[in-house]
Amino acid sequence: MRPINMRREGVNVTQAKDVARDPSLGRQFSIQTDVVIVGSGAGGAVMAYELAKAGRKVLVLESGRYWPSAEFTENLGDTLTKVYRDQAAQANTTTDVLFLEGNCVGGSTVIGACVMQRPGDEVFQKWSDELGLKGLGPRELDKYFEQVEGWLHVHTNEAHEVNTTAHKVIQGCERMGFSWRPVQRNVKNCALTGHCLAGCPSDRKMSALVTHLPWAAAYGARIFSDTEVSRVLMRGGRATGVEAVIRDPDTGTVVSNVRVDAQVVVLAAGAIHTPLILQRSQAPDRGGNIGRNMAVQPFTQVLATFKEDLYGFQGALVGVEVDEFLKSDGFTFYSALAEPEQLMATGEQEAGDEHINFMKSFKRMAGLNAFAIDKGEGQVIWEGDHLNGRKVIKWSPSREDFERITRATSIAARIFFSAGAERVWLPTFQKMHADSVFDLDEKLARVDYGINGIYSYRMNSFTPHGTCRMGLDPYESVVSADGEVHGVSGLYVADASIFPTPVSSTPQWTVQVLSRYVADRILARAPSHFLS
Repeated sequence: MRPINMRREGVNVTQAKDVARDPSLGRQFSIQTDVVIVGSGAGGAVMAYELAKAGRKVLVLESGRYWPSAEFTENLGDTLTKVYRDQAAQANTTTDVLFLEGNCVGGSTVIGACVMQRPGDEVFQKWSDELGLKGLGPRELDKYFEQVEGWLHVHTNEAHEVNTTAHKVIQGCERMGFSWRPVQRNVKNCALTGHCLAGCPSDRKMSALVTHLPWAAAYGARIFSDTEVSRVLMRGGRATGVEAVIRDPDTGTVVSNVRVDAQVVVLAAGAIHTPLILQRSQAPDRGGNIGRNMAVQPFTQVLATFKEDLYGFQGALVGVEVDEFLKSDGFTFYSALAEPEQLMATGEQEAGDEHINFMKSFKRMAGLNAFAIDKGEGQVIWEGDHLNGRKVIKWSPSREDFERITRATSIAARIFFSAGAERVWLPTFQKMHADSVFDLDEKLARVDYGINGIYSYRMNSFTPHGTCRMGLDPYESVVSADGEVHGVSGLYVADASIFPTPVSSTPQWTVQVLSRYVADRILARAPSHFLS
């Protein structure tokens, strides 16, 4: 294939429009490479950098479009339609949980809130001791966490990065006697505009778009956007490449079909789309685990209105976390108030004049996101053939999950009432609010589990994981201790889908650590994978 030499700001990315106007490519072409990586987010970008730096020919395929940082407008409504998968409407079958995911070069690291959290050592000790994954012990992973920390300028928020929303959370926690701490974020010299979810136009967020992808490109890695992988090609128990479709991101028109011949295939498309690719590819699955065991770490957004103007959407989006209940209940609470579009997550916006008054109160609001660990019983399924089928996301809270979500929501509301809130807006499908702590429990008691907890709480998930979990037994897991799919040589997974158990921490840091770990395993086995 003739190199496409285009000058553009930011990362050198081959887009659908570049392929369309290159007469040498046509409606179908092929590429040969050492490694093809599917997905350009946290896991894929780290993998691309590590393997390209080691001298391997690397090709990264991203289904989303390429948005240079300079094109971000800091308008969340604009970004939702352009950068989020399915225009931020990716949902479960009952459409009461939204799975918010970046669909762009850089993946979810581009639209994330910058929170970096390392799971407690007990998590990795369990993976090592109980599951036999000796390479994932806390001491074994220390060096990887430290390396990612340095790469991404992970630091603890300083006083000037803690905004008024966070201070209301601190005030409530101090009165309740709850433990809290400033969050760690991967940002360098934050501009404190509060628009993290809309992308960072100043390149201060250390997303894959401005770190590992350009670093990988500097070592010769190529990146294609607008390129959706339909399936992995396998022959004789070995991965041989992938088939993909390049589409115009504006019209959906197929520009070209591409076949990539590679000696190693790495799937890093995320916990929803990696198992779908494996299912479309009819990958070996002895225990029927591909796409199962999905934990979503559901969260509700509790908003509170105060007497005074707060302008709590200014400053660092996430300032502090409440860690009082992390070990006892698996709850994590993050202070955060984004743009007014965030009010769409509440159930009580009214109409007409009432709606206008509600929106006007935004400047007096603070927000606290309540995350609750779940049991990991969700599932993603591809229905139909590999080209014309559809994804299905199945997750509903068990009664135990429902009770945890209720308790987490109650704790968040109590924190705000302790800080002097006049009203707390409850994240329910019923229009519901509490005007004091004294009627809070009565209001929450009205939220009925009903039919499998459907349409009870308005829930979101930034952090699905576990759908291709790592393990030693091919009947109980999808990938080996090295990250290689059981039964397929040269096919690896490097994203949140390989988490062996549900976790209560934000996953980005761990995903990047595990991707670095898997990259080492690939390179250690280079003689068996690569011809030269």
